[in-house]
Amino acid sequence: MTLDHNRMVVTAEIQRQDGSWRPVRLWVDTGNPEFFLSEALARDLGLDLSAAGEGAAGGALEVAAPTSVRLGGMALDFQGVTSRVMFEPRWLFDTMHNDANLPSTVLQRYHVIFDYPKAALTIAQPGSLTPRGARAPASVNRTTGIVQLDAVIAGEAFSFALDNGASYSFASAETITRLSDQHPDWPRCVGAVGCANIWGWWPREGAWPVLRVPELEWGGVRLTGVGLVGLPAFFPGGTTVGASYSRKTARPVEGFLGPNAFKAFRVEIDYADSAVYFAPDDGTAAHARTDAGTGTHAAAQASSGTQDDTHDMDLVGLTLRLGTDGRYLVIGVAEKNGQPTVAGVMPGDVLLEVGGLNATGATMGSVVDALRGNPGDVRTLVLERDGMRIVVDARIERIL
Repeated sequence: MTLDHNRMVVTAEIQRQDGSWRPVRLWVDTGNPEFFLSEALARDLGLDLSAAGEGAAGGALEVAAPTSVRLGGMALDFQGVTSRVMFEPRWLFDTMHNDANLPSTVLQRYHVIFDYPKAALTIAQPGSLTPRGARAPASVNRTTGIVQLDAVIAGEAFSFALDNGASYSFASAETITRLSDQHPDWPRCVGAVGCANIWGWWPREGAWPVLRVPELEWGGVRLTGVGLVGLPAFFPGGTTVGASYSRKTARPVEGFLGPNAFKAFRVEIDYADSAVYFAPDDGTAAHARTDAGTGTHAAAQASSGTQDDTHDMDLVGLTLRLGTDGRYLVIGVAEKNGQPTVAGVMPGDVLLEVGGLNATGATMGSVVDALRGNPGDVRTLVLERDGMRIVVDARIERIL
């Protein structure tokens, strides 16, 4: 697998109406029970979209679940999974250059390993793998397939969903503000930058509070230096992220933890046993009790390696939004200690280049990665403002 903006992407195959197989890039998402596919993929598969009519550009069309999807040669069971062609929002696909997602309802039918240090995804038949690592008891909503673990932050109890399809970790703004007030020594900033910048299309992302929690115990596993973003109550009906997300979980949650919290681990979900196992990379592979050649498990791998996420906010602190024209609009500049962290850039500017990278048409992860570096380094930005090109040498700061 590969990561783009912290989101896991794998290459699979899906069968067209004429029987031929088409490669697809799937966004692996433990936080979403529905199968979303792009309009381009749906048309290439030969699906009938005529029922969408004139309203196609403004929403979604429910279609039959795919009957033939393969990952690493292994057939995946999508039977009964709600499936929708998403005409909008286009950024579900444009920000990662993906074709569709791999939803939690499919994942829960298997034994799954997200090995972040080895950049590998393993999907196995239940009972075919011997779990390893520190075991954390989990709650699984058997309708949605979403997993949650109980947590403790500074002696206070919370529960968080496990959402590897998110780019970062999120709780309510009220909770983040309260924890920030109670612990004034914890690093904080204003503005969702880096992977905290979800898509750019959520309300006021450039003004969200972000807090780094020194230590968080999640299901008995100790996580350190976890960044948490505070989401305002803008969900339907003005509800908080926890109240909204709790409609998909077995029990109420405060929010969800994303890959920034657990990227240093090999994360193994035994859905059948309602357990999650955490293990740091030790150089060994999963121990299968059955032969890979029998088709009982499949692995999609990319280059191995580890990534230290304690410096995930060392970057030029811009909040971005990908437009339908493939260009990135600056919608915010991060503030630290009440001061903007970037000089010479304004909301409304269009980011054209970052250190030689052509931002137009690039994935969001590629653009954000180009803004990263060591504090004090400089990134040359080419921007467009009121139809004129300007060049800004922006310093990389430790934002959080």
